[in-house]
This record gives sequence, C-alpha cells and structure tokens, in this order.
Amino acid sequence: MRRPRESRDPEATRARLIDAARRLFSEYGFEDVTVRDICREARANLSLVNYHFGDKHGLYTEIVNEAITYVSEFTALAMEAPAGSSAEEKLRHFVAVFVGRLFETSANANWIHKLMQHEISRPTDAAARIGQLAIAPRIRYLASIVAELLDAPLSDPRVIQTVTSVHGLCVVYARIARMPAPFRDIVPEFGSADRLDAGSATEHVTAFSLAGIRAMRAGTIR
Repeated sequence: MRRPRESRDPEATRARLIDAARRLFSEYGFEDVTVRDICREARANLSLVNYHFGDKHGLYTEIVNEAITYVSEFTALAMEAPAGSSAEEKLRHFVAVFVGRLFETSANANWIHKLMQHEISRPTDAAARIGQLAIAPRIRYLASIVAELLDAPLSDPRVIQTVTSVHGLCVVYARIARMPAPFRDIVPEFGSADRLDAGSATEHVTAFSLAGIRAMRAGTIR
C-alpha cells in the first residue's frame, strides 16, 4: 500500500493520528503506547505528532478532551429531569439516562469506557481533570437527590454510601448485559440477553434503590 502524502492533506493526517491514538490509548493506556505505535497505526511520520500536537502528551490531551466532552454531555442529560420533577422522578430520570448510555455498544461509547478504566487503574495527570469535569458533577447531582430522598444533609454518611450503591448498580447491570455469551452461559441464572435491556435495568435499579432509601429513612436499615 502506498504511503499517503501527508503534506498534501495535513487535516487528514491529523485525523488519522487522532483515530489511531483513540484506539491505542483506550486499549492499552497512556503508558503502554508509544508515539511510534500511533504513527505506525496512522501511517504517518513520527515528526507529525510533534507538528500537530507537540508530543505524545499533547495528543493524549486531545483524546482525553474528547472523552470529557462526551461524558459531560450525557451527565448534562442525566441532570435534565423535567421542571417540577420530584426527587423520585429525578432519580428515575438519572438512572434511565445513565443506564441507557452504559448499554450503548457503539465504538464511541466503548473506547471512552476503556479509557476511563485505564485512568482509574493507572491514573495520569489527566485523571484529576477527568474527575473534576466529567465525573464530579454527576456524583454531586446524584448526592443531592439522595439527600432529598433521605431528608438528610449531604454530609450524612448514608448519602455517599447510597450514591455508591446506585451508581454501582447501574454499572454492574450494564456489564452483565454486555457479557459475552460464553460467559453468560456459564451462569444461566443471569437470564437471556433479551431480558437484560436498558428499560428493565432502569426499572429494577430505580425500584431497588428507592426501596433501600425508604428503609434507611424509616430506620429499618442503616
């Protein structure tokens, strides 16, 4: 295959570098990917990473910015319950949007989930910005809903415990739904894939969470 002539179409070269970096960083993490790996994947000269992005870190920042924008957009949707919604309705809306996004199988969603996992397990200097801009707003919003449902201040330890439980339920349910068939067959109790959908997950997570919150508010459980 003939090497593309980068000088004739610098924007196409830049796009190829971003596309290659997106795939490699999400698959292997920042530390285990070299500029040479990216350029080989993008069919581009090594010098072009410096030309377009400054260095590997600059290219990674570009990819992280994409991920932050994507996550921030769906966080904004999760926080946009209709005006006048009750705390229960806000929780249901939050869960529906969050679970719906987690159930997506698009390449867009998958690479971002993988990139975030690398940042959780082996954080780079981008982790704090990801947390501040993409994750913290969602957690704080959910905490405000839970505090209202518990009729408790945000400082009440039950609030963050419940936020962790609701958030975790959404994530785990979606992961089970995306589990490859061979693994799901090992544990047939998980049921068939047609029962593991975003709608049923939303109903279950919402009902389960509200029942637990009501029990905590009544003092039945702590």
